[in-house]
Amino acid sequence: MKQLRILLITLCIGVTSASAQKGGPIVFTVGIDTVWGAEFERVYSKNNKNPEVRPTQEELEEYLDLYIKFKLKVLEAYSLGMEKNKSFKKELAGYRKQLAKPYLTDKEITGRLIDEAYARMKTEVDASNLMVHVSTMAFPEDTLKALQRIRNWHTLISEGKMTFEELARDSSTDSYGRKHEGRLDYFSAFNMIYPFENKAYTTDIGEMSEPFRTQFGYHILKVNNKRPARGEVKVAHILIRTNNDSEYETKKPKIDAVYKRVVAGENWNDLVLQFTEDFGARSNGGEMNWIKSIGGNTPKELKELAFSLENIGDIAGPIKTELGWHIIKKLETKDILPYDRMKEFIKYKISRDSRSQLNKKAVLSRIQKENNYSPNQSSIDKYLKSLDSTIIYNVWNPGAEHQTNEVLFTIGSRSYTFFDMSGFAGNYKNGDPKANIENVRQSMFNSFRDESNLSYEEDILEKKYDDFKYLMQEYRDGILLFELTNKVVWKKASEDTVGLESFFNARRDDYKWKERLVYRTYKGSNDKTAKKVKKCLKKKVDDSVILQKLNQNDPLAVRIDQKVVERGTDSLIDAFSWEKNFHTLNDGSKNTVYLVIDEVKAPELKELKETMGPVTSDYQDHLEKLWLTELRARYPVKVADNALDKLFRK
Repeated sequence: MKQLRILLITLCIGVTSASAQKGGPIVFTVGIDTVWGAEFERVYSKNNKNPEVRPTQEELEEYLDLYIKFKLKVLEAYSLGMEKNKSFKKELAGYRKQLAKPYLTDKEITGRLIDEAYARMKTEVDASNLMVHVSTMAFPEDTLKALQRIRNWHTLISEGKMTFEELARDSSTDSYGRKHEGRLDYFSAFNMIYPFENKAYTTDIGEMSEPFRTQFGYHILKVNNKRPARGEVKVAHILIRTNNDSEYETKKPKIDAVYKRVVAGENWNDLVLQFTEDFGARSNGGEMNWIKSIGGNTPKELKELAFSLENIGDIAGPIKTELGWHIIKKLETKDILPYDRMKEFIKYKISRDSRSQLNKKAVLSRIQKENNYSPNQSSIDKYLKSLDSTIIYNVWNPGAEHQTNEVLFTIGSRSYTFFDMSGFAGNYKNGDPKANIENVRQSMFNSFRDESNLSYEEDILEKKYDDFKYLMQEYRDGILLFELTNKVVWKKASEDTVGLESFFNARRDDYKWKERLVYRTYKGSNDKTAKKVKKCLKKKVDDSVILQKLNQNDPLAVRIDQKVVERGTDSLIDAFSWEKNFHTLNDGSKNTVYLVIDEVKAPELKELKETMGPVTSDYQDHLEKLWLTELRARYPVKVADNALDKLFRK
């Protein structure tokens, strides 16, 4: 329902105006509002498929009529004060948040990140990680200790005194790394945090990186291998389950016996039905879900075997996994999608990934200059020093000194004070109880500063960008138009049963059945059965007897359907004579179909329940015409002489 609502609002927006845009000749007035040529040209051009060619007079007149109707409805919505409703404001605010996103994004950086991510998605990297955890909020001395420790490890490895694997196993603070000697296995773009991904893709195979910092601490990375992305593979399998380790040996002879029958060429689907213990896949030939090269829940042994198969139809196994014994058959492969089809998906991933901070940083740098961000450093220092250690534990409460109007910074003509900062600080959550208070203070202020700059920019988008101003007005008008039209036309037509019935009764001659054919079709499952059906029909055997006799051994041998079709709605039925009782029907299937005509119904009036959809639609049109007549009387429309002749001359 929500998606339908958005669609209808969007359709409304297709003809909406922006706030009055002066320029060019006056096109028309409605009530006290004036529509100028610049506005009319702009909204028409949004929907014009060929902007290089001047619209014809007929096209302009058609759109003029549409636009006048729109203006009348929107003017009525504002007259009723619908823009003041809380539900309207909330809905518009939600749309505004979405529409503002492109204006708070650096397109150049986003484009570069999309290109980079797509290129990296074509390669998978196998790397190892050696790590010392340290919080971004840690005390300086703890950060220095962590850095010295990782540098010392780098020296030991470089000088050959210890191997990367030894240090990862014995000293790394990454618990997963200690278990696997630092080995992370293969990954691609978006599988790791962005700084780690960067190092992995810029370090050569067999090489070790210099120590580098991420939000989790310090790392040394070693690249073990790189390979082209393998995409996805789909296989079918026969599974013999095991419940414990001892069952692997006891069930091995069974899987071996099944494998011999597979290799001998017995029908795969038959063997699946007979032996597999993956009951969810039994009915579809043992087909598994797509197996991704990276990630997913498929056992590693099965995944690697699946990707090792070269050709469609290749079979491999038996292979042992945590689930039991498998035999697999390769069905299909799927490579990475083309750039155009991946672009929006990658853009979405970037918005939720740590690399989005690059975008945010660029936007903040731009808007701080454009909006004249001006910090008062002495006041900032004063405020931050007044914050005690309770902010570390998320129990801080502002005192009187934190709620003054002393200015921390200004953005444009707006001042941000101690009071504003305290409101923000009261909701700020520090995630590290061992954090250095100086770092927490600065991080809190940085967050407040950045959010204030972004919020200020979002608030003034209409002033800075005409296209955003027009777009917001279009959504505002579109929502109002939807709500009012729904109330006056759509909802009323569906709920006013008395009015609908009265409308229908006054126009009954408009809703008639054409000539209709009542018939039965008889379809046999094969030619032999079809011949038996034909014999029965010639002897005028009753349908119940036909079904009882011919479906005795096979319940699907014969199918009989009764239908009613109106003249002109089915070309196959229209093609033969309705005067003959018996026909052989070619419906495109392999089976012979016989058709027996029961009745040809003459044209007759429809009952309301038989044509509810068309009548409701017509009733809506009727209500809208009445409504527009009322609106024209309430808000007189005057079209300027020869106004359309002066448009689109440039």
